[in-house]
Amino acid sequence: MRAPSRPLGAAIGAVLALSLSGCGSSAPEGTGQVKLTLWHNSADPAPLLEMYKKFEKQSGHKIELVSIPSDGFEDTTQTKWATGDRPDILEYHATVSGLLALNPAQNLRDLTGEAYIGRSGDLYRTAGSVDGKVYAAITGFPQVFGLYYNKKVFAAAGLTPPTNFTELAAACPKLKAAGVTPVFESGGSIWPVQILPILYLAGANQSNAYGKAIASHTSTLADPGSPFVSGLTAYAKLKADGCFNKDIVTAKFEDSMKALVTGEAAMVAQHSDMLPALLAAAGGDQKTVDETVGFAGLSSDKPLVTYAPGPIGTFYLPKTGDAAREKASLDFVRFMTGPAYAEYVTASKTFPVFKDVPDPQGVPAVLQDVKKAYDTGAVIAFNSDIPGMGGLAQLMSELIAGQKDPQKAATQLQGQVEQAAKAAGLPGW
Repeated sequence: MRAPSRPLGAAIGAVLALSLSGCGSSAPEGTGQVKLTLWHNSADPAPLLEMYKKFEKQSGHKIELVSIPSDGFEDTTQTKWATGDRPDILEYHATVSGLLALNPAQNLRDLTGEAYIGRSGDLYRTAGSVDGKVYAAITGFPQVFGLYYNKKVFAAAGLTPPTNFTELAAACPKLKAAGVTPVFESGGSIWPVQILPILYLAGANQSNAYGKAIASHTSTLADPGSPFVSGLTAYAKLKADGCFNKDIVTAKFEDSMKALVTGEAAMVAQHSDMLPALLAAAGGDQKTVDETVGFAGLSSDKPLVTYAPGPIGTFYLPKTGDAAREKASLDFVRFMTGPAYAEYVTASKTFPVFKDVPDPQGVPAVLQDVKKAYDTGAVIAFNSDIPGMGGLAQLMSELIAGQKDPQKAATQLQGQVEQAAKAAGLPGW
């Protein structure tokens, strides 16, 4: 999924702007100090930015931050990358599809032997690795996609949050009768409208079964009656039934957060890193958010959340050929995944990815809902390992506008996947 993002709960750290306690004494002035270039997402929260400063203080090295806007982050990064320009450290997506776009065997350093990998459980079986080699250092909890809902709206309507698309469709007329927009969509921002169809597919993608079938070319997105076509069809029916806001084509994701918090809308499909937008919609009042907004899993047939490794706090080390800078950039990865990481978790109120680091205290209620839903039933996004899926959001915009039907959209996207898979040299293509 292509969404501007922040690590789960990191927004609280950004709001509080907590500083990290000392992680070691400042390195003395002297030889061996280098300047490292870090391409980073502009949505990096304050505690993560503070970690960069702590590394500078401890190591004596300097970090030159090159900020890439979070809106359009993927396209901008890929455009810069395609010119041949390389940073010393790259913050980017940990999905296999995102990693393949970087041509890792040629361009990235192999981090397979690093200590943090063994502390991360099974994380690197589905993220940050290709062909048995680990290229990423993932420090952020995955983005968790599901259904935000207004608790007060549902209580007033005598409804419980839907757990599948049948229940979602059944709730729409009752919410409309209460004068509420059932589901607020943000076609003006483009990327959010792909979320609901991807949530639908979670039911078919347990153990990444559907994603593997598409990636291996044993199934196609455009197969008649495929889960993908069914998901687009279910979405089109929701639109035809009037479940969405009337300004779906122009509304932005900030509008959806405001509509949700104020009770204008009952539900918004989004990811767990939307807390900054929720807080902004509530005038910065966390109590209002916690009292008003809940989070639940949703799929075609059961309450599942969909997750994907996010870009924030995921680091790669491009090959630069400069021995001193490559040594310093590896020191950066070891710092970010070492003892200082626990302090980052505490400051940011984010959930850890390392098994030996405890959850932080004081996590907001809405993020506790996210974690509970994740622990109850989570499925990796089906498109995480499939190259060429970047066109899904645009195709959803065309489907919303009535320019394509579900089958034609699926056929076009399958063509893009085929082209990208062949370019990546995937087996079976």
